[in-house]
Amino acid sequence: MPRPTRAELDAEIVEAAAALFSAQGYLGTSVQEIADRVGYSKTGLLHRFPSKERLLGAVLRGPLTEFTALRATWAALPEGPERRSRAAADLVDLALRHRWGLALLFNSGLPVLPDALGGLIGAEEVGGDHRAETLAALADPDDLESVVRAHLAVTGLASTVAVLQDVPARELREPLLRAFHDAAGIPVRVEDSP
Repeated sequence: MPRPTRAELDAEIVEAAAALFSAQGYLGTSVQEIADRVGYSKTGLLHRFPSKERLLGAVLRGPLTEFTALRATWAALPEGPERRSRAAADLVDLALRHRWGLALLFNSGLPVLPDALGGLIGAEEVGGDHRAETLAALADPDDLESVVRAHLAVTGLASTVAVLQDVPARELREPLLRAFHDAAGIPVRVEDSP
């Protein structure tokens, strides 16, 4: 059996870190726990990723890069139901591609760490308040019920995709998208339906 490549080893470490950060919180996870999960010594893991912060950066790099591009797309659309529906479908698809990363991003207090994340990932990928910009794309800011629904939908999405890790994305997308639209109070567009 061929030995795993460096990229494969790094991906395994990042996946283990993401799972532990999401389950236990960033502050509640030690480098030793991550090393134990992948069968490395702590020293060996720190040789590949010099700090827990670097691991966090690696975990969030992909989702944040995609998320930033989506936020720019939403910002370019006129305010209204079409933008909200597009943002909902995009978020569900992003969540299914990056289950642990999205749960970590929205549910762990990371919005208070933008300076640290900017240094780890690149300021252009972290720019802005991701939570506020996402909610603005999903809700009418002058309608409190709309804002509450958007908060519930986003938080529920992040929690659901993290908890249902074993359900294949192709099976989860349709019910997840319907539930997200329902929670956020956003009508489903025909093109959003699978």
